[in-house]
Amino acid sequence: MAAETPLKIVLNEMIRVEGIRAVLVVSKDGFLIDYVSQMGKEIDPESVAAMVVSVYGALQRFAEEFNLGEMDMATAEYSRNMMLLTDIGDAMVVVITDRTALLGRIRYELKKQKDRLKAALAA
Repeated sequence: MAAETPLKIVLNEMIRVEGIRAVLVVSKDGFLIDYVSQMGKEIDPESVAAMVVSVYGALQRFAEEFNLGEMDMATAEYSRNMMLLTDIGDAMVVVITDRTALLGRIRYELKKQKDRLKAALAA
């Protein structure tokens, strides 16, 4: 059995946080780099990667148009889940949570792991 990559180690730690259902690392051109999920067939990670790049681009254009500064984190709330999106340099991290997840706790975890995710990508 191959050893876990540094990126997979961080993702596995994140998925243990209560309420987190999936964590995906996506390249800025829409390719899935790595992911962990407890959602089974509820999501297709490759499709999420392809779609989230459009969302990211729209959010960036919105920020530029209205001179809002750099996007730190975006959150979308749906009837059953929430999605958080953040930039980690050469890639993006997408976190999908239960609707009842503690948003502050999830945001804290994502910010806390941001530098580790960047370093793991560079490894």
